[in-house]
Amino acid sequence: MRITRLSLIVIASLAVIGAALFIYYGYSSAPPRPKLSGALGEDTIVIDGIERSYTFYIPTALNKDTALVFMLHGSLQSVADIRKFTAYQFEQLADQNGFIVVYPAGYKNNWNDCRSAARYPARAENIDDLKFITSLITRFQQRYGSDTAKSFIAGYSNGGHLGFRFALEQPDAVAGIAAISASLPTPDNLACTDVGLAVPVLIMNGTEDPINPYYGGQVTLFGFGDRGDVLSSVASAEHFAHKAGYQGAPSETKHFSNNHADDPTATKYYAWRDGAHAEVILYTITDGGHTIPQGYFRPPRILGATSKEINGPAEIWAFFSRQIN
Repeated sequence: MRITRLSLIVIASLAVIGAALFIYYGYSSAPPRPKLSGALGEDTIVIDGIERSYTFYIPTALNKDTALVFMLHGSLQSVADIRKFTAYQFEQLADQNGFIVVYPAGYKNNWNDCRSAARYPARAENIDDLKFITSLITRFQQRYGSDTAKSFIAGYSNGGHLGFRFALEQPDAVAGIAAISASLPTPDNLACTDVGLAVPVLIMNGTEDPINPYYGGQVTLFGFGDRGDVLSSVASAEHFAHKAGYQGAPSETKHFSNNHADDPTATKYYAWRDGAHAEVILYTITDGGHTIPQGYFRPPRILGATSKEINGPAEIWAFFSRQIN
């Protein structure tokens, strides 16, 4: 009887500890929702016989020949997740700047990117996500008057890798891409063909990312689901810079000032830009995790620290807007 009671006490204690750890590392509260002029819309489109869904936001004051910004969620995420992870900042930016933001839903919550080692459904079934996005570009131009030459892709994690696929295989379809918490696959893990055309690229990575290693190496989901190896963040940026025609070191380096006492991160960027070639920029979030910088939402702690020093979506929109102004 004493052994049974002791066992029950141990099991109960472990359950309490496990629950506490889950709450501490896995829980995150919802960010505040901004007041917006418009409303979210939802629709579907059939691509190769498969119904694909997407959510979109169109502000009341929409620019003529407006820009179209896609924000792609990460692996195993939903549209609701990426809206929360970006703290609804792209919708607020759309309201302030008159562009359309679109949140496509990945096939079974994943995207068919360039990593040959990946085995998730979108890759295993060779889903044509490039066609999905380009079809949406055409649809929004026809329905809402967006300018196809002002179409941009921002993506987080697996979504950032789909952005890389556009940059490598179909760069003429987009005016620029931004990849967060993602790095280019190493040559032995690259399943895409680089057509050699330059496109503006922004990369935003944390040095303590537990999933996408800043300094290069194997990508896994905490030891599960091998995605193969990736280049370092610096090598990834240099790949696009060299393709754009830049030689040598970045032309500009900027350090940001962190005024948040509870923020352990520090941010700087390296930029290749001269007005004659496609702009390439690498944001390094020192001590940052697998997160999107912004000061309105704290993701689960298991993903690492989130920088409050910069507003990642705002920096991305500033980058995109430079490509069309």
